[in-house]
Amino acid sequence: MSARQQKRPVVGMILERDFPPDDRPEKEALSLIKAGYEVHLLCFTWQNRPRYENYKGIHITRFPISKKVYKKLSAAYLVQPFYRALWKRQMERFVSENRIEVIHMHDLPMTDIAHELAARHGCRVVCDQHEYWSNWIVNTGHYNRGLGKVVKAFSDWKHYERENLSKADLVITVTEPLRALYLEEVGLAAEKVIVVPNTPSRDIFRRENVNPEIVEKYKNYFVLFYAGAMDVLRGLDMIIDALPEIEKKVPHVRLVLAGRFSKGFDPLALARERGVEHLVEFVGWLNVEQLPSYIAAARVGVFTPPATRDEINNTIATKIYQYLAMGKPILTSEAKMMHDFVSKNDLGCTVNHGDVRGCAAAIIRLAENYEQRSAEIARNAAALINREPIFWDQTISDMLKHYASWESREG
Repeated sequence: MSARQQKRPVVGMILERDFPPDDRPEKEALSLIKAGYEVHLLCFTWQNRPRYENYKGIHITRFPISKKVYKKLSAAYLVQPFYRALWKRQMERFVSENRIEVIHMHDLPMTDIAHELAARHGCRVVCDQHEYWSNWIVNTGHYNRGLGKVVKAFSDWKHYERENLSKADLVITVTEPLRALYLEEVGLAAEKVIVVPNTPSRDIFRRENVNPEIVEKYKNYFVLFYAGAMDVLRGLDMIIDALPEIEKKVPHVRLVLAGRFSKGFDPLALARERGVEHLVEFVGWLNVEQLPSYIAAARVGVFTPPATRDEINNTIATKIYQYLAMGKPILTSEAKMMHDFVSKNDLGCTVNHGDVRGCAAAIIRLAENYEQRSAEIARNAAALINREPIFWDQTISDMLKHYASWESREG
């Protein structure tokens, strides 16, 4: 190891989920490792996985938790002490045992613990905001039914966000409009808020990685593809509601879903209620390496969220970049930044969330002129890729520059 590498601070990432998989933390960790950093990651597991694992050079530390405990207590972080106490014990041990010098928090919860440990151990704190948390969580399904409404009423995430992000050495967000919101609404200093869009890996999202068997499987279907979390905020209900009308003109249509269902939203049950279960296929969770094959097999990549909150209007979801990277037509909603991105660059079509007839009509129009239209969109995608940074190796540079300015305590 060179003297330059020895001066890199040891990084400890905190991730409130089971890992792997999680695409963004993995990309960030691997980028840091490539730049000469030692990277550790603390997460939980509700599977039978080892406490310690070296995964692609990432030193993972896991602690066991039941899925039931996580689902019951995570959203209530600000109103009960038990979940915080569990994480504090694990984080204290993790930071101490691994001589962590930079605590890199993925998302907002537990950031208060990170600041306590940073004060005690002389660490820097990076707050990596995958979501505009205070705006996102209040719109989730579990915060808007039953006991969740009570938890929501007593959970002041705006105050928690303002207090803890202001103490951070670096705050990372995913778009320039969200950065502006952090400066204006949260009151953060401009010099410590940077943008790292959640763009795809160039090494993964390429034609050479497509499995021809997947393409062959769907060659006779007009596949609408969605990958990611599935809940009330994703707009899948509109797509499913539009399927009966689409089927009249495009009888070989199929909606292929990949990912995980969230509590309170079951797209397969909704499809049964609408009488279109024969048009919907759930393929389970896909690793990111599998996504190029399914996107290549699809005719359209879909993401049509309701544009009801600041966070969704000021971001471009990673799946939009993934569809773009593979040159596929995109169907999105009126969510402002994604709508403008798709419209300005002529990458597909947009519909207003809730406009079921408009959604069906847009897909039918595309299907009726698919060969010509998809070729135009593929050319537009290629031109955009050539002139703008849409891959991870291009968009991670600001984070690496900030990290490079911090030296290790070890010297």
